[in-house]
Amino acid sequence: MPTDPGVLARGRSIRRRRLALLAVAAIIAGAGIAYELALMLLGTVTVGSTERANAIVVGTTMFGMGIGAATGGRLARRPVTGFVTVEVVLAVLGAFAAPFLYWVWATLDALWGPLLGYSLLIGACIGAEMPLLAALNDELDRQEAATVVSNYTAADYFGALVGAVAFAFLVRPRLGIVNGTILIAVINLVAAAAVLVIMPGARRRTGGWVVAGLVAVGVAALVAPAMVDDGRQRLFRDPIIATAESGVQELVVTSRVHPGGVRDTRLFLDGDLQLSSIDEHRYHEALVHPAMAAARSGRVGQAGGASGGADDVAAGLAGRAVLILGGGDCLAAREVLRYPEATVTMVELDPTVVALMRDVPELATIQAGACDDPRLRIIHDDAFRWVGSTSEQFDVVIVDFPDPDSPALGRLYSVELYAHLQTVLHPGGAIVVQCGSPFFAPEAYWTCAETLEAAGWATVPYQAEVPSFGTWGFHLAIPSGSVSGTPRTPVAAPEMFVAIDEIDGLRYLTADVFAAAQVFPLDNRRERYDVRPSTILDPSIVAATQGAWIGY
Repeated sequence: MPTDPGVLARGRSIRRRRLALLAVAAIIAGAGIAYELALMLLGTVTVGSTERANAIVVGTTMFGMGIGAATGGRLARRPVTGFVTVEVVLAVLGAFAAPFLYWVWATLDALWGPLLGYSLLIGACIGAEMPLLAALNDELDRQEAATVVSNYTAADYFGALVGAVAFAFLVRPRLGIVNGTILIAVINLVAAAAVLVIMPGARRRTGGWVVAGLVAVGVAALVAPAMVDDGRQRLFRDPIIATAESGVQELVVTSRVHPGGVRDTRLFLDGDLQLSSIDEHRYHEALVHPAMAAARSGRVGQAGGASGGADDVAAGLAGRAVLILGGGDCLAAREVLRYPEATVTMVELDPTVVALMRDVPELATIQAGACDDPRLRIIHDDAFRWVGSTSEQFDVVIVDFPDPDSPALGRLYSVELYAHLQTVLHPGGAIVVQCGSPFFAPEAYWTCAETLEAAGWATVPYQAEVPSFGTWGFHLAIPSGSVSGTPRTPVAAPEMFVAIDEIDGLRYLTADVFAAAQVFPLDNRRERYDVRPSTILDPSIVAATQGAWIGY
Protein backbone atom coordinates (compact mmCIF):
# COMPACT_ATOMS: atom_id res chain seq x y z
CA MET A 1 0.00 0.00 0.00
CA PRO A 2 1.61 3.33 -1.02
CA THR A 3 2.65 5.64 1.77
CA ASP A 4 1.75 9.31 1.72
CA PRO A 5 4.94 11.30 0.80
CA GLY A 6 3.96 13.93 3.32
CA VAL A 7 3.91 11.37 6.12
CA LEU A 8 7.33 10.04 5.05
CA ALA A 9 8.78 13.55 4.97
CA ARG A 10 7.34 14.33 8.39
CA GLY A 11 8.82 11.11 9.80
CA ARG A 12 12.26 11.93 8.41
CA SER A 13 12.03 15.45 9.84
CA ILE A 14 11.12 14.13 13.28
CA ARG A 15 14.02 11.65 13.24
CA ARG A 16 16.48 14.40 12.28
CA ARG A 17 15.17 16.69 14.99
CA ARG A 18 15.33 13.92 17.59
CA LEU A 19 18.93 13.17 16.64
CA ALA A 20 19.70 16.85 16.98
CA LEU A 21 18.12 16.90 20.44
CA LEU A 22 20.24 13.89 21.43
CA ALA A 23 23.33 15.78 20.26
CA VAL A 24 22.24 18.74 22.40
CA ALA A 25 21.78 16.35 25.35
CA ALA A 26 25.34 15.03 24.93
CA ILE A 27 26.80 18.54 24.64
CA ILE A 28 25.12 19.91 27.74
CA ALA A 29 26.04 16.76 29.69
CA GLY A 30 29.69 17.44 28.87
CA ALA A 31 29.25 21.05 29.98
CA GLY A 32 27.61 19.93 33.22
CA ILE A 33 30.39 17.55 34.23
CA ALA A 34 32.94 20.26 33.39
CA TYR A 35 31.20 22.66 35.79
CA GLU A 36 31.36 20.02 38.54
CA LEU A 37 35.08 19.49 37.94
CA ALA A 38 35.66 23.24 37.95
CA LEU A 39 33.90 23.63 41.30
CA MET A 40 36.05 20.88 42.84
CA LEU A 41 39.19 22.47 41.41
CA LEU A 42 38.23 25.81 42.93
CA GLY A 43 38.29 24.11 46.31
CA THR A 44 41.68 22.62 45.51
CA VAL A 45 43.41 25.80 44.35
CA THR A 46 41.99 27.95 47.15
CA VAL A 47 41.78 26.29 50.54
CA GLY A 48 43.17 22.91 49.50
CA SER A 49 40.47 20.36 48.88
CA THR A 50 40.26 16.94 50.49
CA GLU A 51 38.35 13.78 49.57
CA ARG A 52 35.67 14.76 52.08
CA ALA A 53 35.39 18.27 50.72
CA ASN A 54 35.14 16.98 47.15
CA ALA A 55 32.51 14.51 48.29
CA ILE A 56 30.49 17.36 49.80
CA VAL A 57 30.74 19.40 46.58
CA VAL A 58 29.69 16.42 44.44
CA GLY A 59 26.94 15.46 46.88
CA THR A 60 25.58 19.01 46.97
CA THR A 61 25.59 19.19 43.18
CA MET A 62 23.77 15.87 42.93
CA PHE A 63 21.22 17.05 45.51
CA GLY A 64 20.70 20.17 43.41
CA MET A 65 20.21 17.96 40.36
CA GLY A 66 17.42 16.18 42.19
CA ILE A 67 15.74 19.50 42.94
CA GLY A 68 16.23 20.55 39.32
CA ALA A 69 14.75 17.32 37.99
CA ALA A 70 11.57 17.95 39.98
CA THR A 71 11.49 21.58 38.84
CA GLY A 72 12.14 20.61 35.22
CA GLY A 73 8.99 18.54 35.23
CA ARG A 74 6.94 21.63 36.11
CA LEU A 75 8.68 23.73 33.44
CA ALA A 76 7.87 21.05 30.86
CA ARG A 77 4.48 22.65 30.13
CA ARG A 78 6.40 25.14 27.99
CA PRO A 79 9.54 23.11 27.28
CA VAL A 80 11.22 25.41 24.75
CA THR A 81 10.97 28.46 26.99
CA GLY A 82 11.88 26.38 30.03
CA PHE A 83 14.95 24.84 28.39
CA VAL A 84 16.25 28.14 27.02
CA THR A 85 15.75 29.83 30.39
CA VAL A 86 17.60 27.06 32.25
CA GLU A 87 20.51 27.15 29.80
CA VAL A 88 20.82 30.94 30.02
CA VAL A 89 20.77 30.88 33.83
CA LEU A 90 23.30 28.04 33.87
CA ALA A 91 25.56 29.91 31.44
CA VAL A 92 25.53 33.08 33.53
CA LEU A 93 26.15 31.15 36.76
CA GLY A 94 28.96 29.19 35.15
CA ALA A 95 30.66 32.21 33.58
CA PHE A 96 30.80 34.10 36.89
CA ALA A 97 31.58 31.04 39.07
CA ALA A 98 35.38 31.06 39.07
CA PRO A 99 36.07 34.82 39.31
CA PHE A 100 33.29 35.37 41.87
CA LEU A 101 34.21 32.47 44.15
CA TYR A 102 37.92 33.28 43.94
CA TRP A 103 37.29 36.95 44.77
CA VAL A 104 34.96 36.11 47.67
CA TRP A 105 37.52 33.67 49.10
CA ALA A 106 40.40 36.12 48.77
CA THR A 107 38.48 39.15 50.00
CA LEU A 108 36.15 37.77 52.65
CA ASP A 109 38.05 34.61 53.60
CA ALA A 110 34.90 32.62 52.81
CA LEU A 111 34.72 29.73 50.40
CA TRP A 112 32.75 26.69 51.45
CA GLY A 113 29.43 28.45 51.98
CA PRO A 114 29.47 30.25 48.60
CA LEU A 115 30.96 27.17 46.88
CA LEU A 116 28.26 24.83 48.17
CA GLY A 117 25.56 27.40 47.33
CA TYR A 118 26.93 27.64 43.81
CA SER A 119 27.08 23.84 43.58
CA LEU A 120 23.41 23.62 44.57
CA LEU A 121 22.31 26.18 41.97
CA ILE A 122 24.36 24.72 39.14
CA GLY A 123 23.20 21.24 40.08
CA ALA A 124 19.57 22.41 39.97
CA CYS A 125 20.03 23.76 36.45
CA ILE A 126 21.76 20.58 35.27
CA GLY A 127 19.03 18.44 36.83
CA ALA A 128 16.29 20.36 35.00
CA GLU A 129 17.82 19.76 31.57
CA MET A 130 16.90 16.13 30.93
CA PRO A 131 13.17 16.39 31.86
CA LEU A 132 12.92 19.39 29.56
CA LEU A 133 14.66 17.56 26.71
CA ALA A 134 12.30 14.63 27.17
CA ALA A 135 9.37 17.07 26.96
CA LEU A 136 10.84 18.56 23.78
CA ASN A 137 11.16 15.08 22.36
CA ASP A 138 7.46 14.46 23.11
CA GLU A 139 6.47 17.71 21.42
CA LEU A 140 7.91 16.37 18.18
CA ASP A 141 5.92 13.14 18.51
CA ARG A 142 4.98 10.80 21.30
CA GLN A 143 7.48 8.01 21.96
CA GLU A 144 7.67 5.11 24.41
CA ALA A 145 9.02 6.19 27.78
CA ALA A 146 11.60 3.41 27.88
CA THR A 147 12.99 4.52 24.52
CA VAL A 148 13.19 8.16 25.60
CA VAL A 149 14.91 7.30 28.87
CA SER A 150 17.44 4.95 27.25
CA ASN A 151 18.31 7.34 24.42
CA TYR A 152 18.78 10.41 26.58
CA THR A 153 20.57 8.52 29.34
CA ALA A 154 23.05 7.14 26.77
CA ALA A 155 23.58 10.61 25.30
CA ASP A 156 24.08 12.01 28.80
CA TYR A 157 26.71 9.41 29.73
CA PHE A 158 28.60 9.67 26.45
CA GLY A 159 28.61 13.44 26.63
CA ALA A 160 29.82 13.39 30.23
CA LEU A 161 32.81 11.25 29.25
CA VAL A 162 33.79 13.58 26.42
CA GLY A 163 33.26 16.65 28.60
CA ALA A 164 35.34 15.30 31.48
CA VAL A 165 38.24 14.32 29.22
CA ALA A 166 38.10 17.60 27.29
CA PHE A 167 38.06 19.65 30.48
CA ALA A 168 40.94 17.77 32.10
CA PHE A 169 43.22 17.55 29.07
CA LEU A 170 42.32 20.53 26.90
CA VAL A 171 40.16 23.22 28.48
CA ARG A 172 41.73 23.62 31.90
CA PRO A 173 45.39 23.18 30.82
CA ARG A 174 45.04 25.63 27.91
CA LEU A 175 42.54 28.17 29.22
CA GLY A 176 42.57 27.81 33.01
CA ILE A 177 39.51 27.59 35.23
CA VAL A 178 38.24 31.14 34.63
CA ASN A 179 38.39 31.26 30.83
CA GLY A 180 37.49 27.58 30.66
CA THR A 181 34.18 28.03 32.47
CA ILE A 182 33.38 31.07 30.32
CA LEU A 183 33.87 28.90 27.23
CA ILE A 184 31.57 26.26 28.71
CA ALA A 185 28.96 28.96 29.35
CA VAL A 186 29.04 29.84 25.66
CA ILE A 187 28.41 26.16 24.87
CA ASN A 188 25.27 26.26 27.01
CA LEU A 189 24.02 29.29 25.08
CA VAL A 190 24.74 27.55 21.78
CA ALA A 191 22.67 24.60 22.99
CA ALA A 192 19.80 26.95 23.84
CA ALA A 193 19.98 28.56 20.40
CA ALA A 194 20.10 25.13 18.77
CA VAL A 195 16.85 24.12 20.42
CA LEU A 196 15.17 27.24 18.99
CA VAL A 197 16.22 26.04 15.53
CA ILE A 198 15.38 22.37 16.12
CA MET A 199 11.87 22.81 17.49
CA PRO A 200 9.23 23.73 14.90
CA GLY A 201 7.17 26.73 15.81
CA ALA A 202 9.50 27.89 18.61
CA ARG A 203 8.87 31.47 19.58
CA ARG A 204 11.64 33.54 18.11
CA ARG A 205 11.26 36.13 20.84
CA THR A 206 12.62 33.49 23.22
CA GLY A 207 15.87 34.09 21.42
CA GLY A 208 16.10 37.36 23.30
CA TRP A 209 17.00 35.37 26.38
CA VAL A 210 19.93 33.85 24.50
CA VAL A 211 21.12 37.31 23.44
CA ALA A 212 20.82 38.53 27.03
CA GLY A 213 22.82 35.51 28.16
CA LEU A 214 25.54 36.28 25.62
CA VAL A 215 25.74 39.84 26.91
CA ALA A 216 26.02 38.60 30.51
CA VAL A 217 28.72 36.10 29.59
CA GLY A 218 30.55 38.86 27.70
CA VAL A 219 30.43 41.01 30.83
CA ALA A 220 31.85 38.09 32.82
CA ALA A 221 34.72 37.77 30.33
CA LEU A 222 35.46 41.48 30.66
CA VAL A 223 35.36 41.77 34.46
CA ALA A 224 36.84 38.36 35.34
CA PRO A 225 40.53 39.36 34.93
CA ALA A 226 40.10 42.39 37.18
CA MET A 227 38.21 40.37 39.81
CA VAL A 228 40.86 37.66 39.83
CA ASP A 229 43.75 40.13 39.92
CA ASP A 230 42.15 42.10 42.76
CA GLY A 231 41.41 38.96 44.74
CA ARG A 232 44.85 37.50 44.13
CA GLN A 233 46.67 40.64 45.28
CA ARG A 234 44.65 40.66 48.52
CA LEU A 235 46.13 37.26 49.35
CA PHE A 236 49.74 38.40 49.26
CA ARG A 237 51.63 40.87 51.37
CA ASP A 238 53.94 41.99 48.57
CA PRO A 239 53.21 43.25 45.04
CA ILE A 240 52.62 40.50 42.46
CA ILE A 241 55.08 40.69 39.56
CA ALA A 242 54.16 37.52 37.64
CA THR A 243 51.44 34.88 37.52
CA ALA A 244 50.79 31.72 35.54
CA GLU A 245 48.29 28.88 35.56
CA SER A 246 49.82 25.73 34.14
CA GLY A 247 46.93 23.29 34.25
CA VAL A 248 48.75 21.62 37.15
CA GLN A 249 48.81 24.54 39.58
CA GLU A 250 48.59 28.31 39.93
CA LEU A 251 51.95 30.10 40.22
CA VAL A 252 52.40 33.56 41.73
CA VAL A 253 55.61 35.57 42.12
CA THR A 254 55.80 38.53 44.49
CA SER A 255 58.67 40.91 45.10
CA ARG A 256 59.39 43.84 47.40
CA VAL A 257 62.49 45.85 48.23
CA HIS A 258 62.60 46.31 52.00
CA PRO A 259 64.32 49.15 53.88
CA GLY A 260 68.05 48.79 53.50
CA GLY A 261 67.73 47.65 49.88
CA VAL A 262 67.04 43.97 50.60
CA ARG A 263 64.82 42.43 47.90
CA ASP A 264 62.49 39.62 48.92
CA THR A 265 61.20 37.69 45.92
CA ARG A 266 58.80 34.85 46.66
CA LEU A 267 57.32 32.01 44.61
CA PHE A 268 53.96 30.52 45.57
CA LEU A 269 52.38 27.36 44.14
CA ASP A 270 48.60 27.15 44.68
CA GLY A 271 49.01 29.77 47.40
CA ASP A 272 51.72 27.87 49.31
CA LEU A 273 55.12 29.53 49.73
CA GLN A 274 57.86 27.65 47.89
CA LEU A 275 60.80 29.97 48.34
CA SER A 276 61.92 33.37 49.55
CA SER A 277 65.07 34.87 48.06
CA ILE A 278 66.10 36.05 51.53
CA ASP A 279 66.54 32.61 53.09
CA GLU A 280 66.06 29.93 50.41
CA HIS A 281 69.80 29.22 50.62
CA ARG A 282 69.29 27.77 54.10
CA TYR A 283 66.73 25.29 52.85
CA HIS A 284 68.61 24.21 49.72
CA GLU A 285 72.04 23.95 51.34
CA ALA A 286 70.56 21.77 54.08
CA LEU A 287 68.69 19.69 51.50
CA VAL A 288 71.61 18.97 49.18
CA HIS A 289 75.03 18.93 50.82
CA PRO A 290 74.61 16.31 53.58
CA ALA A 291 73.43 13.79 50.99
CA MET A 292 76.31 14.62 48.68
CA ALA A 293 78.75 14.00 51.53
CA ALA A 294 77.01 10.82 52.71
CA ALA A 295 77.00 9.30 49.23
CA ARG A 296 80.78 8.88 49.25
CA SER A 297 80.84 6.01 51.75
CA GLY A 298 77.22 4.97 52.12
CA ARG A 299 77.86 4.64 55.85
CA VAL A 300 75.36 7.14 57.19
CA GLY A 301 73.24 5.35 59.72
CA GLN A 302 76.17 3.27 60.96
CA ALA A 303 78.27 3.93 64.01
CA GLY A 304 81.82 4.45 62.89
CA GLY A 305 83.49 6.80 60.45
CA ALA A 306 84.59 7.07 56.89
CA SER A 307 88.17 6.37 55.93
CA GLY A 308 90.38 9.26 54.94
CA GLY A 309 90.29 12.93 55.84
CA ALA A 310 88.60 16.01 54.49
CA ASP A 311 90.54 16.08 51.21
CA ASP A 312 89.62 12.46 50.51
CA VAL A 313 85.96 13.13 51.23
CA ALA A 314 85.94 16.27 49.07
CA ALA A 315 87.44 14.32 46.20
CA GLY A 316 84.76 11.69 46.59
CA LEU A 317 82.05 14.32 46.11
CA ALA A 318 83.07 14.94 42.51
CA GLY A 319 81.78 12.89 39.62
CA ARG A 320 78.41 12.24 41.20
CA ALA A 321 75.32 11.48 39.12
CA VAL A 322 72.45 13.14 40.97
CA LEU A 323 68.70 12.70 40.53
CA ILE A 324 66.37 15.46 41.73
CA LEU A 325 62.68 14.64 41.95
CA GLY A 326 60.65 17.84 41.90
CA GLY A 327 62.79 20.91 42.47
CA GLY A 328 61.58 22.74 39.37
CA ASP A 329 62.93 26.03 40.71
CA CYS A 330 66.44 24.68 39.88
CA LEU A 331 67.74 25.75 43.30
CA ALA A 332 68.58 22.24 44.48
CA ALA A 333 70.30 21.80 41.12
CA ARG A 334 72.22 25.04 41.72
CA GLU A 335 73.64 23.59 44.93
CA VAL A 336 74.56 20.26 43.31
CA LEU A 337 76.28 22.09 40.46
CA ARG A 338 78.74 23.59 42.94
CA TYR A 339 80.55 20.26 42.47
CA PRO A 340 82.42 20.65 39.15
CA GLU A 341 82.14 16.99 38.11
CA ALA A 342 78.51 16.48 39.12
CA THR A 343 75.75 15.87 36.59
CA VAL A 344 72.07 16.33 37.40
CA THR A 345 68.84 14.81 36.12
CA MET A 346 65.79 16.72 37.33
CA VAL A 347 62.30 15.19 36.96
CA GLU A 348 59.77 18.00 37.30
CA LEU A 349 56.12 17.59 36.36
CA ASP A 350 55.31 21.23 35.58
CA PRO A 351 57.42 22.97 32.91
CA THR A 352 55.84 26.30 33.86
CA VAL A 353 57.87 26.38 37.09
CA VAL A 354 61.13 26.10 35.16
CA ALA A 355 59.93 28.68 32.63
CA LEU A 356 59.15 31.21 35.38
CA MET A 357 62.55 30.68 36.96
CA ARG A 358 64.13 31.47 33.60
CA ASP A 359 61.88 34.30 32.45
CA VAL A 360 61.18 36.37 35.57
CA PRO A 361 64.37 38.43 36.14
CA GLU A 362 64.09 38.36 39.93
CA LEU A 363 63.85 34.56 39.91
CA ALA A 364 66.54 34.17 37.27
CA THR A 365 68.90 36.00 39.61
CA ILE A 366 68.22 33.45 42.35
CA GLN A 367 68.78 30.34 40.23
CA ALA A 368 71.94 31.93 38.79
CA GLY A 369 71.89 30.09 35.48
CA ALA A 370 71.35 26.64 36.99
CA CYS A 371 68.25 25.98 34.84
CA ASP A 372 70.39 26.32 31.70
CA ASP A 373 73.58 24.64 32.90
CA PRO A 374 74.66 22.01 30.33
CA ARG A 375 75.23 19.52 33.17
CA LEU A 376 71.50 19.66 34.02
CA ARG A 377 69.05 17.43 32.15
CA ILE A 378 65.39 18.35 32.74
CA ILE A 379 62.66 15.74 32.24
CA HIS A 380 59.06 16.88 32.47
CA ASP A 381 57.23 13.81 33.71
CA ASP A 382 55.40 12.40 36.70
CA ALA A 383 58.15 11.43 39.14
CA PHE A 384 56.39 8.31 40.40
CA ARG A 385 55.91 6.98 36.87
CA TRP A 386 59.43 7.91 35.80
CA VAL A 387 61.15 6.30 38.77
CA GLY A 388 59.15 3.11 38.25
CA SER A 389 60.11 2.86 34.58
CA THR A 390 63.72 4.05 34.38
CA SER A 391 66.76 1.77 34.22
CA GLU A 392 69.18 4.58 35.17
CA GLN A 393 71.02 4.66 38.49
CA PHE A 394 72.39 7.56 40.51
CA ASP A 395 74.76 8.23 43.38
CA VAL A 396 72.45 10.72 45.10
CA VAL A 397 68.67 11.12 44.97
CA ILE A 398 67.17 14.40 46.23
CA VAL A 399 63.41 14.31 46.79
CA ASP A 400 62.01 17.86 46.85
CA PHE A 401 58.23 17.63 46.49
CA PRO A 402 55.56 19.96 47.90
CA ASP A 403 54.08 18.91 51.23
CA PRO A 404 51.67 15.93 50.95
CA ASP A 405 48.39 17.70 51.66
CA SER A 406 46.40 15.78 49.02
CA PRO A 407 46.24 12.12 47.87
CA ALA A 408 47.92 13.09 44.60
CA LEU A 409 50.94 14.36 46.54
CA GLY A 410 50.64 11.64 49.17
CA ARG A 411 51.62 8.98 46.62
CA LEU A 412 54.98 10.78 46.35
CA TYR A 413 55.57 10.13 50.06
CA SER A 414 54.58 6.47 49.98
CA VAL A 415 56.25 3.15 50.74
CA GLU A 416 55.74 2.31 47.08
CA LEU A 417 57.80 5.25 45.78
CA TYR A 418 60.50 4.90 48.41
CA ALA A 419 60.85 1.20 47.56
CA HIS A 420 61.29 2.13 43.89
CA LEU A 421 64.09 4.52 44.86
CA GLN A 422 66.15 1.52 45.99
CA THR A 423 66.37 0.46 42.34
CA VAL A 424 67.73 3.78 41.05
CA LEU A 425 70.49 4.19 43.66
CA HIS A 426 74.04 3.01 43.11
CA PRO A 427 75.59 0.96 45.95
CA GLY A 428 77.03 3.39 48.47
CA GLY A 429 74.62 6.13 47.43
CA ALA A 430 72.29 8.18 49.61
CA ILE A 431 68.91 9.87 49.34
CA VAL A 432 67.41 12.86 51.10
CA VAL A 433 63.72 13.71 51.40
CA GLN A 434 62.19 17.01 52.48
CA CYS A 435 59.49 16.01 54.94
CA GLY A 436 57.90 19.24 56.14
CA SER A 437 58.17 20.92 59.50
CA PRO A 438 58.98 18.85 62.59
CA PHE A 439 57.57 21.70 64.66
CA PHE A 440 54.37 22.67 62.82
CA ALA A 441 53.64 19.20 61.39
CA PRO A 442 55.53 16.72 63.60
CA GLU A 443 53.22 13.76 62.97
CA ALA A 444 53.67 14.13 59.20
CA TYR A 445 57.44 14.57 59.61
CA TRP A 446 57.87 11.37 61.63
CA THR A 447 55.42 9.51 59.38
CA CYS A 448 57.88 10.28 56.60
CA ALA A 449 60.64 8.55 58.56
CA GLU A 450 58.41 5.58 59.36
CA THR A 451 57.54 5.26 55.67
CA LEU A 452 61.18 5.36 54.56
CA GLU A 453 62.10 2.68 57.08
CA ALA A 454 59.18 0.48 56.00
CA ALA A 455 60.61 0.69 52.47
CA GLY A 456 64.03 -0.51 53.64
CA TRP A 457 65.94 2.69 54.42
CA ALA A 458 68.01 3.62 57.46
CA THR A 459 67.32 7.26 58.24
CA VAL A 460 68.98 10.25 59.85
CA PRO A 461 66.50 13.01 60.74
CA TYR A 462 67.71 16.62 60.78
CA GLN A 463 66.26 20.10 60.63
CA ALA A 464 67.09 23.63 59.51
CA GLU A 465 65.86 27.05 60.55
CA VAL A 466 64.38 28.79 57.50
CA PRO A 467 62.67 31.98 58.74
CA SER A 468 60.13 32.23 55.90
CA PHE A 469 59.07 28.60 56.54
CA GLY A 470 59.95 28.12 60.19
CA THR A 471 61.73 24.99 61.42
CA TRP A 472 62.01 22.62 58.46
CA GLY A 473 62.90 18.96 58.42
CA PHE A 474 64.63 16.40 56.22
CA HIS A 475 65.51 12.72 56.34
CA LEU A 476 68.86 11.50 55.04
CA ALA A 477 68.85 7.78 54.23
CA ILE A 478 70.74 4.80 52.82
CA PRO A 479 69.49 1.27 52.23
CA SER A 480 69.28 -0.57 55.54
CA GLY A 481 69.75 -4.01 53.99
CA SER A 482 66.59 -5.24 55.66
CA VAL A 483 63.15 -3.81 56.25
CA SER A 484 62.97 -5.42 59.67
CA GLY A 485 65.37 -4.38 62.39
CA THR A 486 65.97 -0.90 61.01
CA PRO A 487 67.65 1.19 63.73
CA ARG A 488 65.29 3.78 65.17
CA THR A 489 68.03 6.33 65.93
CA PRO A 490 70.93 5.71 63.53
CA VAL A 491 74.16 7.63 64.04
CA ALA A 492 75.73 9.75 61.31
CA ALA A 493 79.50 9.60 61.46
CA PRO A 494 80.65 13.23 61.99
CA GLU A 495 83.86 12.83 60.02
CA MET A 496 81.85 12.07 56.88
CA PHE A 497 80.59 15.63 56.76
CA VAL A 498 83.76 17.68 57.30
CA ALA A 499 83.94 18.19 53.53
CA ILE A 500 80.90 20.47 53.80
CA ASP A 501 83.28 23.12 55.19
CA GLU A 502 85.35 22.88 51.98
CA ILE A 503 82.49 23.83 49.63
CA ASP A 504 82.81 27.35 48.25
CA GLY A 505 80.00 29.83 48.56
CA LEU A 506 77.86 28.30 51.31
CA ARG A 507 76.14 30.87 53.52
CA TYR A 508 74.41 28.69 56.10
CA LEU A 509 75.56 25.10 56.38
CA THR A 510 78.74 23.88 58.05
CA ALA A 511 79.69 20.46 59.38
CA ASP A 512 79.00 21.70 62.92
CA VAL A 513 75.62 23.14 61.93
CA PHE A 514 74.67 19.80 60.39
CA ALA A 515 75.74 17.93 63.52
CA ALA A 516 73.61 20.25 65.64
CA ALA A 517 70.69 19.90 63.21
CA GLN A 518 70.33 16.24 64.20
CA VAL A 519 69.42 17.17 67.79
CA PHE A 520 65.67 17.50 68.36
CA PRO A 521 64.11 19.18 71.40
CA LEU A 522 62.06 17.12 73.82
CA ASP A 523 58.70 18.44 72.66
CA ASN A 524 58.87 17.07 69.12
CA ARG A 525 61.01 13.97 69.26
CA ARG A 526 59.85 10.87 67.45
CA GLU A 527 58.86 8.87 70.51
CA ARG A 528 56.07 11.37 71.23
CA TYR A 529 54.14 10.33 68.12
CA ASP A 530 52.37 7.12 67.21
CA VAL A 531 52.78 6.97 63.43
CA ARG A 532 52.45 4.31 60.75
CA PRO A 533 53.89 4.02 57.24
CA SER A 534 52.07 5.86 54.48
CA THR A 535 51.03 3.91 51.39
CA ILE A 536 49.04 4.74 48.28
CA LEU A 537 46.00 2.90 49.60
CA ASP A 538 46.43 4.20 53.15
CA PRO A 539 48.00 7.69 52.80
CA SER A 540 48.41 8.38 56.51
CA ILE A 541 50.83 11.21 55.80
CA VAL A 542 48.07 13.15 54.00
CA ALA A 543 45.79 13.16 57.02
CA ALA A 544 48.74 14.09 59.25
CA THR A 545 49.65 17.01 56.98
CA GLN A 546 46.08 18.25 56.65
CA GLY A 547 45.72 18.24 60.44
CA ALA A 548 48.90 20.26 60.96
CA TRP A 549 49.57 24.00 61.23
CA ILE A 550 46.48 24.46 63.41
CA GLY A 551 46.64 27.83 65.11
CA TYR A 552 49.55 29.11 62.99
